[in-house]
Amino acid sequence: MLVISTPPGLTAKWLVPRLYRFLVAHPEIDTRVSATIVNADFHADGVDVAIRNLRIGQPTDPDLVVEQLIDLAFIPVCSPRLLEHLGDVPRPADLAQLPLIHDDMLTGQPDVPTWADWLAVNQVDGVDLARGLRLNSADHALEAAVEGAGVLLAHTILAHDDLRSGRLVAPFKFVLPSRRAYHLVCPRSYERRANVQAFCTWIKSEISLMDRGAAA
Repeated sequence: MLVISTPPGLTAKWLVPRLYRFLVAHPEIDTRVSATIVNADFHADGVDVAIRNLRIGQPTDPDLVVEQLIDLAFIPVCSPRLLEHLGDVPRPADLAQLPLIHDDMLTGQPDVPTWADWLAVNQVDGVDLARGLRLNSADHALEAAVEGAGVLLAHTILAHDDLRSGRLVAPFKFVLPSRRAYHLVCPRSYERRANVQAFCTWIKSEISLMDRGAAA
């Protein structure tokens, strides 16, 4: 048995659509995914490996092995039909005319950029940030964007599949980095377990496929 602890948004929007490939490659490993924002108690909860959103370079528990997996970066995304009245080349200033979606689960964390940060970098004024739909779930926020509820400042890895399929578009190409990343985390000595090694090797290969633009 391999028990993986991951954030709910990453689980729903990125991990689960790919996990079948791990199961096909390793039929000998029974796998359980625990989707939670709470840091795993590896011993009490029986968790073998976790994926966690951590500040890059922050001090970590010396009893844990922590490996940076992929940086968090953010880009505005929305349904293609939301842009139909804006013309062929939308401009960041057009956000003043569009409803916004706020993902409070991600942007409420330290070192994660907000709409205010993205607008400031792009020198956009006149956007009322008090308006718009607010959600505390990354996957719910993305689904709201897919359905045309507004423009969401989304984490690129969570929006990746919807952008690739055309359910979402990125009308403004500027990607805003953060000082956070998803990390693989496990207790020391767990990294030598065959099932943990297999999962870590697999997920890093999936990240590489995504970076090269391969189909998922």
